[in-house]
Amino acid sequence: MKELIEISFSPVNAFFTVMSIIMVVYWLLVIIAGLDPDLFSVDFDSADVDADIDIDVDGDGHVDKGFFMETLEFFNFDELPLMFILTIIFFFMWLVGVNVQYYLGFESTLLGFLLLIPNFIASLFIVKLFAKPLGYLYKQFNHKGEPEIDFLGRRCTVMSTTTQNKTGMIELTVNGDPMKLYARSHSEEVLKPGQQAVIVGESTDKKYYLLEKFDY
Repeated sequence: MKELIEISFSPVNAFFTVMSIIMVVYWLLVIIAGLDPDLFSVDFDSADVDADIDIDVDGDGHVDKGFFMETLEFFNFDELPLMFILTIIFFFMWLVGVNVQYYLGFESTLLGFLLLIPNFIASLFIVKLFAKPLGYLYKQFNHKGEPEIDFLGRRCTVMSTTTQNKTGMIELTVNGDPMKLYARSHSEEVLKPGQQAVIVGESTDKKYYLLEKFDY
């Protein structure tokens, strides 16, 4: 135990040891005090709009959110709350760092810091591996105890030009909370920014909703 503590608080591993302890305390607060796990989460649905980035959609309906957001989604950061992702990263980097130092027995701080790079990259792929199944379980448990929102039939405002073949952004308010969703026109009619529309369906891959123009 003494050796484990010494290795854990060595210059290379101390940061990840402290962060892992902080993550444990955080999740205890979530369990005991009811702290919201989504408190620090990234809103992947509206990040590009809030940053005033134009939506770029190619022929197959893929939305280009920029390199940074695309990288996060590649590693499945959108499947779990941000704090859950950070917990996996910090714990895995701590676990690898401690075991590498213990079994290899190196004492070079410089070597230890150089090993942080492959350690971090490996931790990202660990996140990618476990995020989807954990994300599925997380959604099934539905930590807030709220029913899933049924968007069908709801009135919304078109935020960007939307056609039958081009994905755009819409905004609506549900229970007082503004939400942004991806959508396409259900017909050949072009929907312009500022127009009112009604959600009439959802794509088979559940990536966007289908709209009809709202007639007053």
